[in-house]
Formats: sequence, structure tokens, C-alpha cells
Amino acid sequence: MEKISAGKRLYEQVVERVRGMIEQGIYKKGDLLPSEKELMEMMGVSRITVREAMRLLSEAGVIHTIKGKGSFVLMDPKELLDHPDEKKTYPKNFLESTEARLLLEPAAARYVAIHGKEETRKAIGEYLNPAGDDLQSFHEAIIRATGNQVLIRFFQFLLNMEEVPPVISLVPPFRQKSVASKLQHQHEKIYEAIRDGDGEFAYFYMLEHLNFVKAIYQEFFDMFYQ
Repeated sequence: MEKISAGKRLYEQVVERVRGMIEQGIYKKGDLLPSEKELMEMMGVSRITVREAMRLLSEAGVIHTIKGKGSFVLMDPKELLDHPDEKKTYPKNFLESTEARLLLEPAAARYVAIHGKEETRKAIGEYLNPAGDDLQSFHEAIIRATGNQVLIRFFQFLLNMEEVPPVISLVPPFRQKSVASKLQHQHEKIYEAIRDGDGEFAYFYMLEHLNFVKAIYQEFFDMFYQ
């Protein structure tokens, strides 16, 4: 049994090891990965750790797990290894944009909640998207509701920094079901505070939401962009 090293969280290390085996061509597209028990023995970790790693790999589109059959590889090494420049610039741009948004959006949400007209505040609810496939429109609606054209143009610039390069095959967190449902719930709390004219809760919920986005993407980049 080969023990994995200390440092990163155990499930992150399992993700890294499985990703490494795919990148090295040990397991190719369409291949069946070792079973949970085999991975547990190979890496010296618990079943819970293996399952969390498999969940993350599955949500990122690297593998597909079929109950009763196992986990199959969906990507070839080329898809994981190609385009190193984009894999460096995309995380940097995304995280820097999110840091700027942390300074900007909570204050904008509070401003709209306090100073926005009632019909304008309520209209933001039209951009809540249960399908989870267009999460940015909600944020754009809040910025537009400030009526500040400079702010609106600057915000669009920040969103452009966060666009996923088309050459990268991985599924980004906002398109992953478990993450998208949490983002949607956070949007609902932000909207309710704005609709009700509660500036402080609008500020707090937006701050909480963007910190969550930053943390979940940082973890994603650490596991798949190194």
C-alpha cells in the first residue's frame, strides 16, 4: 500500500493521484478505474475520502460513475495536459476579478436595497435562474440597478476576465450540480434582502456569496490546474 503525503487534504491528494494516472496514460479514455476498495488500499485512505474524490472528478467531467459498474475515464491525457498558458492565466484572472468584485458588489447590493425604487428591486428577481446555467445575469441586474454607467462598464470588464477559455474541457464549478444549487440558494437570499430594502443583509449575503465563489474556485484550480 502506498501512503499519500501530508499537506493537502486527503481527498485532494486522491484527485491529484487519479488525475496523474490519467495524464500518464495509465488509464485511457473509456477505461474503468480501480474500484473504491482498490483505491483505498492503493492510497491508504478511507472509503469516505475516495468517494469525495470520485465525486469531485465526476463533477469536473474527468470521470463518469455508474452505480454497480464503477468509474470510467471521460478524458484523454491531451485534454488534461494541453494549453498550459490558458491554465495559468484563467485562474489568475478569475481570482483577481473575484477579489475586485468582493470590494464592489456587496456595496452595490446595499446601495440598491436602500436607494433603489421598489419596482426596480423586485425586478431583480426575474434574473433568479433555478436552472443554474446563467448565474451572472443576476449579478449584472444588481449592478444595472445602481444606474451608474461607469460601474456597469467596469463590471462587464470583470465578467470578461472570468470567461472560461474554450480550449479547456473541464466542467467549471458553476455548471456542477451540487455547486450550482448552493449558488442559487445564495442568490435567493441576496434578492430577498434587496427586495425588502434591507441594505445590511444585502451586503452581508453578497459578501458571503462571493467568498464562497472564491473558495470553491480556488479549490477547483488547486486540484485541476496545477
